[in-house]
Amino acid sequence: MSGDLYLDMLATQVKEGNMGGKGGPFGYLWKEKERKDKKKEKAPKQKKEDDYTVCNIHIGGGTVRDAQDSNGLADPFIMIWSVNEEGDHHKCIYKSKVCKETLTPNWNENGELKMKNGSFRECILELWDHDLFTANDFIGRALIFPSGVTFGMEYKENVKVFDKDDKTNPTGTVEIFIKRKE
Repeated sequence: MSGDLYLDMLATQVKEGNMGGKGGPFGYLWKEKERKDKKKEKAPKQKKEDDYTVCNIHIGGGTVRDAQDSNGLADPFIMIWSVNEEGDHHKCIYKSKVCKETLTPNWNENGELKMKNGSFRECILELWDHDLFTANDFIGRALIFPSGVTFGMEYKENVKVFDKDDKTNPTGTVEIFIKRKE
């Protein structure tokens, strides 16, 4: 017999007023059983596929202006984030592979984005340098606006990314193509 069965039996006895009742030394068992029963009653919400737009994404090539590693190169990768109502990072929806030891990465990578409808107005594209033993180095960031993709339009751009402090000189570029999946 499982331990849960014994706890359920004790909780039932407490509920019926035995063993000191709900205020007695085993009253917590009854409260725990009630909490578990309520949790079981709540059915998890099903994610409706209609609430999401699935898109194909192609990451082409790019550039990194400044070397990030001691060898004079960088190990760049891309992260794309959805944006919440406050304009902050919400959820990472795409992460590319790492292109090792280069300032002219060619990801030539295809993948999928799954975005909740209505939250596709803008995304944050970030370019990072991968480091094995220390924290990854931030190269640059840009806002992209692929909202037309939900209506069947294509989004194609050579995105310029910028450092947090310098918004005049791009620290890198990324070729990106997004199209609604048919």
